[in-house]
This record gives sequence, C-alpha cells and structure tokens, in this order.
Amino acid sequence: MKRQFLPAALNLLAILASCNSQAPQPEKSATPAFTCAQLNGKQYAITIYTGGKVDGNEIFSFHEKTAESDECLKYGFAASEYTCSAAADGSLNFTTTMTSEQEGRMDWKGTVAADKISGSFVWSKPGQADIHYTFEGPLKK
Repeated sequence: MKRQFLPAALNLLAILASCNSQAPQPEKSATPAFTCAQLNGKQYAITIYTGGKVDGNEIFSFHEKTAESDECLKYGFAASEYTCSAAADGSLNFTTTMTSEQEGRMDWKGTVAADKISGSFVWSKPGQADIHYTFEGPLKK
C-alpha cells in the first residue's frame, strides 16, 4: 500500500503544480508616468523655511520651459529656464537659477511628486553670506 501511495501522491502534486502555473495572473495596472512636459502651467503654493523656521509663502510656477516665484519677481528675479528629469520612482527633479541685477542669484533644486513639490535653494548675493532655504507645498488648485 505504501508503494501505491507515493506514486499517487507525486502525480497529484505534479497535477496541482501544473494547474497552478496555468492560473491566470491578475493584470498590473499601468500608472502613466508623470512627464516634464506636464509641469507646464502648474502652480504650487509653497512654504519657505530657513533655519527651521517659516520664512514666507509663495507661488512657484512652471510655464513652458521656465520657472518663477511670485515673490522673487518682486525683487527682480526673472523667470528662468529649468532643467527636468524623471526619477525611477515616478517623480520629477528640476533645477533652475534665477538672477537679479540688484539681488544676486537663487539656485533652486526640487522634486515634484504627485501633487506636491519640495526642495531647496540658495540665495547668493555679493556682500552677504549665502542664505539656504528649503520649501514644500501642494499643487495650487
């Protein structure tokens, strides 16, 4: 009886394994990738921090191939071209340098993920120490 049980058990395992491998697999939903072109026209309500404290609130916008901050415009920092690249996690990384004849330059780098933006920038101006900032905020709706 033991001799008949072992071959029958092995056959049953082989049949189960065969059925299991042919079972339909659930389809993975493909989430469309967020592209740099999709930044065009987006505005983010960002909060600016320096030294761990809130320094202000601004609207950071992407237009065509430029980026701007509404508060920076008031100080002569013109909209500037930005570079953008897609990250493996689906977010977008960007950099831009805004310049002002009187106020120096601001080097921005950030990440846009879903409906949020975050990053940092450095304000450099002759005659003053560089000021380091961070920012974050949601997509403005």
